[in-house]
Amino acid sequence: MAHADMTPTPDPKPLTPETQPVTAPPASWLDHWPWLMAGTALASGLVGFGAMVWLLRLPSFPKCHRLFLPTASVASRLYCAQAAARSKDVAGLERAIALVADIPADHPQRADIDRLLNTWAMDLLALANEQAQAGHLEAALAITQKIPPGTAAAQLAQEELRKWQMGWTEVTRIYEEAEMALRKGDWRTAMAQASLLPTINPAYAQTARYQELNQMILRTRQEADILAQAERLAQEGQVVPLLEAMAKAKTIPKDSYLFDQAQAKYQRWGRDILDVVAVRELRARNLAGALAAAQQVPADVNLHEEVADFIVLAKAESQTWSDTVAGYEAAIRQAKTLDPSRPLYNQAQIQIETWQQTIVALRLLNQARQIASGRTIAAWNQAIALVQRIPSNNPLWNRAQAEADGWYRQIQIAEDGPILARAEGLAAPGTIAAYTSAIAAAQQIRPGRALYAQAQERVREWQIRLETLQDQPYLEAAQQAAERGDWQGAINEARRVQAGRALYARAQERIKQWQGRLQLQDAEKQAALNTPNGWVRALQLALPLRQQGDLKPQVEQLLNQTSSKLLEHARQQEANNPTEALHWLKHIPPGTAAYTAAQELLRKLTPSPSPQPSPTP
Repeated sequence: MAHADMTPTPDPKPLTPETQPVTAPPASWLDHWPWLMAGTALASGLVGFGAMVWLLRLPSFPKCHRLFLPTASVASRLYCAQAAARSKDVAGLERAIALVADIPADHPQRADIDRLLNTWAMDLLALANEQAQAGHLEAALAITQKIPPGTAAAQLAQEELRKWQMGWTEVTRIYEEAEMALRKGDWRTAMAQASLLPTINPAYAQTARYQELNQMILRTRQEADILAQAERLAQEGQVVPLLEAMAKAKTIPKDSYLFDQAQAKYQRWGRDILDVVAVRELRARNLAGALAAAQQVPADVNLHEEVADFIVLAKAESQTWSDTVAGYEAAIRQAKTLDPSRPLYNQAQIQIETWQQTIVALRLLNQARQIASGRTIAAWNQAIALVQRIPSNNPLWNRAQAEADGWYRQIQIAEDGPILARAEGLAAPGTIAAYTSAIAAAQQIRPGRALYAQAQERVREWQIRLETLQDQPYLEAAQQAAERGDWQGAINEARRVQAGRALYARAQERIKQWQGRLQLQDAEKQAALNTPNGWVRALQLALPLRQQGDLKPQVEQLLNQTSSKLLEHARQQEANNPTEALHWLKHIPPGTAAYTAAQELLRKLTPSPSPQPSPTP
């Protein structure tokens, strides 16, 4: 803008349009507004564009695989740690923890870091628990060692670790006991042990080890059945079944729990063919059978040397079956062909020594038998003395003792025979004195002697005869008293026969009969009183005598007559005194002629029970 000059000047000439000079008018901002608006718009656009570019530009993230921890910022560590933890596996979580573990405790973001550490530690604990539940205890322990101390997960890990170890200890014990049972062929116990695993943790049923154990149990069960079949065959104790049993045992493979057991049985059954079957045939003096059995022992049992030696000794033993000195000498010569390097050399030496002792005893026995053939007490004593020289450890000692016992018996018979013959002669008259003398004579033969049992049998016979002679007069006197009707006198006489004597049982039988007669007499006397009480007493006395055969007709007659009288008396009392009538009717016994009528009258006179009043509601 132009300003007017403040200095006074002379008045100018009046200006007219024609005289006024032509000049440009003064400039105004209104003349420049379009340019100002365009500049403002341009500046705003540049600023907005720059801001938009800045907002839309992607941030420059750190490259985590090249992160250098000593120079990396906390933000970079946190970013990379969270990225690693998102994998949710052990390696990622372990790297995440390592990236932030050494950030100082006073860092402004420490609270967020601790929260993340706890989260990642709990994730590790969850992974460890998965491994433990799957039966991988060592892997679980390795994961827990990666949990940072001071976190809540570290405290929980100790408790979980204790539980895992307790559970795994029990699991390990179960597996060991199951495997031990399988090695014994006891698949039932192994199965019972395996069934315990899912009760500890259902996840164990899905583990490879559990599945493998079940497969081994099934396999062992099948193999145990094979061995059981083989065992039953072997128990027959014959060559063919034993060979069949061995063939079954050989089917058990090397990787089986039962392989060692099967091999042991295979070897044992192979030896049984030699030691049991062949030896049994040899003891039965079947040389051909013994040799045939021995020669069927399979070669892989490795007994071919023992089989060869057995054949030599079997043939040698067969020489002894003649039971002669020459036979034993031949056996000794054959057994001596086995040299010390042979497996049955020691057995051969034992046999040779036995046969040598047998030869000595056989010679003594033959000599003693020759002497004993003289059949005199002196000859038998001499023979006994000779065989007593045979020691108790000699193979023929039992035979020698049997021979000596026979000669002892002959001596005793020769010594005691005359005593028993003399007793027989003394008993011949059949009198009390004769039997008494014979018994005394026979009792001179002492217990343990050859004729003792025979002498005692004769003594018993003579004792019975003696007691019969002594007690018969008592029974005869009793019978005479009974025939007179003196029943008590008969009983008194019969009671003189004492218990244990020959006629005691007969005397007691007679006493019982005569006591019955007495009781029947008493019953008849009571009935003869013709009173109700007498009739009742007569019935009571007669009833027990029904089973005594000799009195049955008389007893039945008395019971019928007395019952009828008692019934008639009750009828007379029926009208005036029914209570008394009831009393007498109850004493009439079953089986009598009056019993049926008595029961009818009894029902008639018995008052009916009064009806009970209904309870008031």
